[in-house]
Amino acid sequence: MMRGWSQKLAVVLATGYILFFYSERVFWCFLRPEDKSTDLVVGWLIYSLLAWVFLLLVRCFRIAAFPALFLAGAIFGWLDEGVVVDTLYGNAGNLFPASISFTGLAWHALISVGIGWYWQGRVLTSAKPSRIAGFSVAVGLGWGLWAGWWPNELGHDHTSLAAFAGHSGLFSSVLILSWVVLSFARADWFRPAKWEMPVLFGVVALFFLVIRLPATPRSALILPPLLGACGYGLIRNRSREQRPDLVEMFVGHFPIRRCFILLLVPASAIAAYAPVWVWGWKLPTNWLLYVVTMPLGFFFFIRSLWLLCRPHRELKPKA
Repeated sequence: MMRGWSQKLAVVLATGYILFFYSERVFWCFLRPEDKSTDLVVGWLIYSLLAWVFLLLVRCFRIAAFPALFLAGAIFGWLDEGVVVDTLYGNAGNLFPASISFTGLAWHALISVGIGWYWQGRVLTSAKPSRIAGFSVAVGLGWGLWAGWWPNELGHDHTSLAAFAGHSGLFSSVLILSWVVLSFARADWFRPAKWEMPVLFGVVALFFLVIRLPATPRSALILPPLLGACGYGLIRNRSREQRPDLVEMFVGHFPIRRCFILLLVPASAIAAYAPVWVWGWKLPTNWLLYVVTMPLGFFFFIRSLWLLCRPHRELKPKA
């Protein structure tokens, strides 16, 4: 019994860190003066709880392809941005309804889940190291260029090349360790019990009702319909999907040695950020990312619902 729970916990914590890395550390790029090690650990544990919910969705709704995965990523993103914090409901810098997409869909579902978990899992399970290398370099270059806007926010003195290199190297090493854990794990380490889904969603609902709803009353009109739409799409997916889910396809299906090719992620990120810091560039990559990914989040959400909810014509045998 204890062994089963320790195995499940290993998968949950490893997945939680992958989502934490892409959602938080790639976003922030630097350790700020107010960041404490205890806060980082708590952040990882919160993301691990959300990762547990995410993995349950993948397992229970037989998620084997990107459209259904994006809806699970949307639930993950909106629980983070609409329950843990309140950015889903808009603020002065990110007005509603654009805030529905950025950051819940545009970052969490598209980047953290779509790129950081799904695409990364696919390239690691491929037989071509060149695909892993290409993925790692692309992610690293994107990360380094994204970091180029932070000097506008924090100033040149607080965004040094050494600070970025130390941050990216440290947190990327734990990312690699997380994939190492998933490489020697097995898919049967994460078998959902019947009570897990209702208990976890009960905990989330309790936090929403006690903390988020009193602080942001309009959340009652926004979050439940969004989650309900995702739930309907996932139920439709479960009734039709026959392929093994993505946990079955990823976990334990790649050798450990492939994980270390991911070292190209921080190396490429540092190489991309170096000229930004050396020549004092201040790149508007924050606005560029926003204008590209905010509408993309809505596009993939609507597309996923349409693909999963449209009527499927049954093929009739020829006479």
